Amino acid sequence: MMKRSWCAAALALVLVSSAGVATASASASVATAPDAASHSSTAKPQRDRPDLNGLRIKAVNSPAIYLVLDGKRHWIPNPATYNNLFRDWNGVVSVLDVGDITAGSALSDGAFLGKASGWPEVYLFSNGVKRWITSPAAMDKYYFAWNRIQNLPAEAVNSVPNGADIS
Repeated sequence: MMKRSWCAAALALVLVSSAGVATASASASVATAPDAASHSSTAKPQRDRPDLNGLRIKAVNSPAIYLVLDGKRHWIPNPATYNNLFRDWNGVVSVLDVGDITAGSALSDGAFLGKASGWPEVYLFSNGVKRWITSPAAMDKYYFAWNRIQNLPAEAVNSVPNGADIS
């Protein structure tokens, strides 16, 4: 029963943080979303880049890391959230003009991978929705960590609205 309570609390944290309630950051300082304009030397129009889906990117002179998903860059708010999702820190690509890629919503502080106990479907829980990761190939494409998938009660998974699939 203790494990269920912990999982429900973790799920509630993601849902609460997506509703705009501040949550504690894993770091001592409060993280804020980087300014998109600061990553580009000129004001160029942004565009979707579905060809980059699955990459973790950063500007050359900035510590901010983004996940390219749905052709948009989604800011990963802190190291704890990064570590919830990805295998390790290898493979982050430095891009000169990160600001040229359309900005999407930041991932929730505390976003995580989860599945209902006994079910094969794995989801990305972020911003108040769950997004089904459609295959092992998609897990690998996005460099998601197989060993960080949390088992949740089916009721908790079913209570979260569905977002777009990740493939």
